Amino acid sequence: MHELAARIGHVFAQPDLLQQALTHASTGVAHLERLEFLGDAVLGMVIAEALYRRFPEVEEGALTRMRAALVCRDGLLRVADAWKIDAFLAVGPGERDNEGNIRSVSIVANAVEAVIGAVFLDAGWQTAKQLVLRAWQAHLDTVADSDGRDAKTRLQEYTQAQGWGLPEYIIRDFGAGQQPRFEARCLVRGEQAGIGVGERKKTAESEAAEQACQTLNP
Repeated sequence: MHELAARIGHVFAQPDLLQQALTHASTGVAHLERLEFLGDAVLGMVIAEALYRRFPEVEEGALTRMRAALVCRDGLLRVADAWKIDAFLAVGPGERDNEGNIRSVSIVANAVEAVIGAVFLDAGWQTAKQLVLRAWQAHLDTVADSDGRDAKTRLQEYTQAQGWGLPEYIIRDFGAGQQPRFEARCLVRGEQAGIGVGERKKTAESEAAEQACQTLNP
């Protein structure tokens, strides 16, 4: 925990908050979901303010796309990789593969938001804000050059440009309490092009769309 706190750049006055932020629901004990909810809101507000101040001439629509590019799952995973957070996560049986890696990247991304929420509760707005700005600094510097569209939008625009029509998503709900709960299969021209899983339907669809984008338009 001390090692991770050093990477994050915050020493917790309430270490239990960090422990909870690193604990997945599959363990059956106090877990990260409520902290994730809080951290998501903090992250969105910090990034929105940073973009507003950095790009005074940019219109709302472009700012929204920039924010989406920064706070999306891939943005969270970049920060998770920098923090090496995967190794510190407590998960239930079956959530890690034979090499010890977390099977669902959504769990790792959610933990980043939970850590942000934990820092907010532990030390307040300014400390959480500075943590986010440090973690996202490099991405904020380059966001104006990024695409900014989410995976589902990129895939839809690509398939329509090819004359293939709209992608189709087939959702499988494993039921409340299952981790992950949802599986999404993305079909293009009736054939599976990507598959994704997640605790939310939207997350699973986004993961499937991202895989489809990589498959169809590398």
